[in-house]
Amino acid sequence: MTNSMEMKVSMKKGVGFYIRAAASFLKGVEAREAAEGKEAVEAKAPVDELKISGLGEAINAAVTSATRAEADGLGVITKVETAYPDMTSGRGCAQVVITMTRK
Repeated sequence: MTNSMEMKVSMKKGVGFYIRAAASFLKGVEAREAAEGKEAVEAKAPVDELKISGLGEAINAAVTSATRAEADGLGVITKVETAYPDMTSGRGCAQVVITMTRK
């Protein structure tokens, strides 16, 4: 069984946030003690497969975070899917799903 995670990208946060999040998923996170008003962070193992999905205007952020993670040598893009799912409002919206595997 592969360790898989999906990261849904939106326009609420900047592209840099998603680049750092993708790096954290693919590299893992070390445990840190609570210091200077920040809470303690528990260690998290890296995931083997990361799916980055973006809808509408967030497609650019999804593509940027995936290509940056690949350029940094954290993983390899193995699949790119596009779709035009029906939305509750009646109109469709473009979607991209990028599958990455850890190096």
